[in-house]
Formats: sequence, structure tokens, C-alpha cells
Amino acid sequence: MAELATHKLFLLFACKHNDTENSGFVLYSFSDKLRFEFDKPFLHEKFFIGSQHGWLSVLDRHCEPSLLNPLTGESVSLPSFTTLSRIRPHHSANGDIVSYFCRKLCRPQSNFGDRAFFDCLGEVTFKKILISSNPSTSLSNFFAAALLGYNSNLVVAKPGASRWKFLQHQEEEWYMDIMFRQDGKLICLTNEGSIHEVELKDDNFVISEMTAPFLKQYIDRAYLAEDCAGRVLVIHREYDFTTRPKTCNVKVFGLINGNGKESKLERVKSLGGQAIFVGTNASISLTKQDIRGEIKADTIYFTDEWWEWDHDQDEDDVESNWLKNICAYNLMSNSIKPCCPDEHQLCSLPLPIWIHLSNPK
Repeated sequence: MAELATHKLFLLFACKHNDTENSGFVLYSFSDKLRFEFDKPFLHEKFFIGSQHGWLSVLDRHCEPSLLNPLTGESVSLPSFTTLSRIRPHHSANGDIVSYFCRKLCRPQSNFGDRAFFDCLGEVTFKKILISSNPSTSLSNFFAAALLGYNSNLVVAKPGASRWKFLQHQEEEWYMDIMFRQDGKLICLTNEGSIHEVELKDDNFVISEMTAPFLKQYIDRAYLAEDCAGRVLVIHREYDFTTRPKTCNVKVFGLINGNGKESKLERVKSLGGQAIFVGTNASISLTKQDIRGEIKADTIYFTDEWWEWDHDQDEDDVESNWLKNICAYNLMSNSIKPCCPDEHQLCSLPLPIWIHLSNPK
């Protein structure tokens, strides 16, 4: 553990399937190209859906969410998956949960259908969970915000709350990403490209629009990020699906404050020497002074998020061991390249995630 303390930013991934006897995890340091074996039993049978302040947001095999500190094993419970109004657990004769009866979030009046773990992951359960502050320093004074299912509905909760609170937005809109800013404010990116700000005060939640709709066409993936100066960035990631998902185009936009008028997004051609890491995790920004080793300035680093593609592959088919799309986009050269060795691109579920480790107390 002392060795890890000198290396802050890592890619965390499973080195084998979690259902194998010799499963384990690896922490890969990009700056130094160092690999640390990280076999933590409490991470087994977990699905990574977020990382922030050195904590992981995870789902267990029943889709139940929690926060885990990967260094200490400390955990923080979040409201149950079954508190969502469109979920009903399906129990076996001995009382174990075996699957869920679910209604798709996009069709609240539809009939319930029986769905297993991976079906729930795609259709109705948590895609991403982020937190407003570090649980290590404010265990009862932070909010958790989550996106649900294909239609990415937004729910929020505080630790100790009995259930998730659903935040209603316009019927045609859904959220592509969420982010807690450095000042603790929650912002959300819609499928139409507009940015919403959510004011969180105990049980009162107010959603306001910061920018007008921006997108004219569908985007495969979009991320919110905040650079070290506090500027909000929107990152568009487009894929080539000819064989397997591969990043083929990236565009970056910055939020321009309207100073009393409507704010807007403008194309960004430079990050001012910073590096940004995005994916299922909360975005991580490094200043020019913090960049060292193999990390490059004016570069955005992406993890692979196509868990659906990985799950759909035949486990007996050698072609299912396909290289993941963990890559880097450099704004100055407008180039996209793989950013870690091929053996780390062959990782399996749970898919890899960036994590900025916090030293244990």
C-alpha cells in the first residue's frame, strides 16, 4: 500500500473474469507504466459504475448500489435498487432474489417483465453514480446522483435515506452524463446538448437550464468535465462500429458564461496544457504541473464503456477476447491512439475505470 501512495491516478481493471477461481484486479499507472496486482476479495462480483474522491461506486450481483474504498474496504450503503418505483424483486422459494420484475423507465405504464442481472444493467438499473463530496470527510453530508437505464433518468439520495428521489425532466429529454462541479453543484448534459443545473437542498430539488439545446444529431457518447480552472467542458465521442466499437472522432466544447444572458458552448482547440480522464468515473483533470511521464498535455483519455458488447460475446469464442477501446485524443495533433499495452486492453468485466486514489487514514 505504501508503494501505491506515490502513484495517484490509475486504471483499475479485472485481470480475469470474476467467476474464475484465480480472479484478481490490476492498478495500472499511466505516468510510469507500472502495474500493481490488486487482488481485493471485496471487489469480486462487483460492477464498477463510478469513481470519485478515491471511492468506487459499485453494484453487487443483485444490482444493489454502494460506495467502496478500494484501499481500505470501507463501504457506504446507498438506498436499495428495490426502492425505485418501477422495480419489484423476484424471490426464490428460500427467499433469495433471483431476478427482478421491471418496467422500462421510458414506458412507465408498461407491464412488468422478468429480467436478470445483465438485463437490468441495460434497461433499468444504475449506469453511473457520482457523489458531491468525499465520504471520508463528510460521511453524512453528501449527495449521490445516479443515471438509470437506457433513458438515463436522474435520481438523487443522501446516505441514510430510505429511497432514491426521481427528478422529472421533459419527456423527450434524457441525460447523457452528470457531474458534480468543484463547488458541489450538480450539472447534467441532455441528449439534445443542453446543460441543466440541479440545486440540491435537503428534499428540495430545482432543475434550471444553463444552455439551450446544442446537438443537431445523435452522438454515441458525451461526457461532462471540468478543467482545473473550473471551466465546464462537453466532450463528444463518436465510434466506428464496422467490427468492434472504436473511437473515430472527438470534439470538445467549453461553456461560455453569458454574464446575465444565456450561456453557450463553443469549440475548444486547446486544454491549456492540461490532461483530462473521462469515462464511467467522474472526470479527472491534471494541471500542466501535475503531468509527468507518459501522460501527455492537451490530451483526453477515455476508458471503454461498451459492456453490452462484451456481455453479448460468446465466452467460448476466442474472438470475444477483443481489444478494448482505451484510448487518448490529443487536441493539438487531432489524433486518436491506444493509450495502454494490449494485455491491459484485453481486460474483461467489470470494464476498466479511472480512479484517483486517496491515501487511507
